[in-house]
Amino acid sequence: MSEHHITPLRTYLIIAASLLFLSGVTVWVSYIDLGSFNIVLAMFVATVKASLVAFFFMHLLWDDKKNLTMFLMSLMFFGIFVTITMLDTEFRGDLGLNPETKDPINKRAAFYDTLPLTDTHGHPVDEHSDKHHEDKDHH
Repeated sequence: MSEHHITPLRTYLIIAASLLFLSGVTVWVSYIDLGSFNIVLAMFVATVKASLVAFFFMHLLWDDKKNLTMFLMSLMFFGIFVTITMLDTEFRGDLGLNPETKDPINKRAAFYDTLPLTDTHGHPVDEHSDKHHEDKDHH
């Protein structure tokens, strides 16, 4: 019969404080525009928080090392799959292979109302002139 590991209260308090701090970091960083690095940082912080919970609160650190290995391998594969997905979605249309996937699916989504209007070359476009062209197309 194996002995049970008893974690000191101090360790739980340190991990809980770390989780609260990392939650604050997540909220703080969400207000900073880091471009495509925002999702990388958010996923990294979320992975660290999930690992702390699994290692200490779920006692994975002191459990059978096969379970720890399976957990770490699942994190690794999850990271690989998320990276592949993000590379696909972040760089669609950049290589010119599928130009139809470069533009957003729903160009009238509320998200795009907050962005400055640009033409296909990235030059600013006056919002009123854009509507004028749409009116011409309908007549």
